[in-house]
Amino acid sequence: MKVAVILTGALRTIKKTIVYLKQNLIRDDVDVYACVQNDTDKTEDEWNTWFRDELGEHLKTITWFSNERNREWFVHRELLLKEMRIDNSWKHYLRTSGSMIEYFQLQLAYMKMNEYEHLSATPYEYVVRARTDSVFTKPIDFHWLHWTDEEVGERIKAVTDELVKCDQDPRYMLRYFMSSITSDDTIPNVQNIHAAYYPWKGDNTYFCSSAPITNPSVLNTYIKQGRYILTFRKNNLYIVRRELFCMVPSLGTMYGQFKSPYSDAWWFNAEGQFTSACYHSCLTVHDYNTDFEDRSVETVAWKEEDFFDIDFHVVNPTMLYCVVRR
Repeated sequence: MKVAVILTGALRTIKKTIVYLKQNLIRDDVDVYACVQNDTDKTEDEWNTWFRDELGEHLKTITWFSNERNREWFVHRELLLKEMRIDNSWKHYLRTSGSMIEYFQLQLAYMKMNEYEHLSATPYEYVVRARTDSVFTKPIDFHWLHWTDEEVGERIKAVTDELVKCDQDPRYMLRYFMSSITSDDTIPNVQNIHAAYYPWKGDNTYFCSSAPITNPSVLNTYIKQGRYILTFRKNNLYIVRRELFCMVPSLGTMYGQFKSPYSDAWWFNAEGQFTSACYHSCLTVHDYNTDFEDRSVETVAWKEEDFFDIDFHVVNPTMLYCVVRR
């Protein structure tokens, strides 16, 4: 199965996170399309060599984003901000944060991926978005796409039993099942998972958020063919079928143009635009997060020893992702 990894962001802690990128994402059938920003003292040529040494033939392209090289985007950004009906203080925030830039970098990498597909006539089957400062701490091997109906049934029972054990409503089993689908190690941690669920308008056949799932075959069909995206802390990391991944990359030049029934007062931030773009892509969002992993996003609260030991091994067996700050 051909998988494309889109890697974006300032280089930041890439020399630490690269070990998990290679360990948990890179396999024989995986290609990497990077769009990164050099925030170090090393030259781009030095970094090009480093990336090639680390990723080898898996690295298909690397695009460098910079204020000087991409001046046209900053002009376009002002056009987008002009049309957004938000306070000027929030417009200043969008100019100075990475909210809009991250999607432009995504779009640039996506365009390289798209070009490769056209030239090679070999489309990818899945796309994984990764960040230079974030890691998947469990293997993303798509094992869930190979489950039998019996295995799905066993997992339904395991998740349901854990919900009952934690005195939580088993009718919401679907949320926990899908948000933690990448690793069974999370099931004992169900009580701490914030399993957010944002269905698209047409996803109302058998996946009402509180509907009990009694037919493993129906759920297994959804796992393999459903219109959904697996996300980790909303827009931090995500996994999606390639054929469904077209609208989100357009946020690079359409940022601020999306609203959905899930939009709140902060509809214009990176998370809000992502959720709305998924909605208009007819994608149901199954999001995984916990307070523990969410702490890794907080710069002030970041303590590496909370997440990794002295040799940079994961210390919490239920952890699915982490943002590495230093």
